[in-house]
Amino acid sequence: MDSPPNDLDTHALGRAAPGKGLAREACPYAEGTQARTLWLAGYDEALADGAAPVIGGIAQHPVDGGR
Repeated sequence: MDSPPNDLDTHALGRAAPGKGLAREACPYAEGTQARTLWLAGYDEALADGAAPVIGGIAQHPVDGGR
């Protein structure tokens, strides 16, 4: 997956996260913030749409095969 544009909102960044090798628990936003709620909602939507979940924070191997 190509990098998402820098102007995406937190929801869109959460949707892109599984494809970038980030686990749900690697959410970069603080507990109790709206940004965290939106990021997690986007992440959960990506999984519901068939994205493979990542376990343990950040994937151990590059998602793009090490390019």
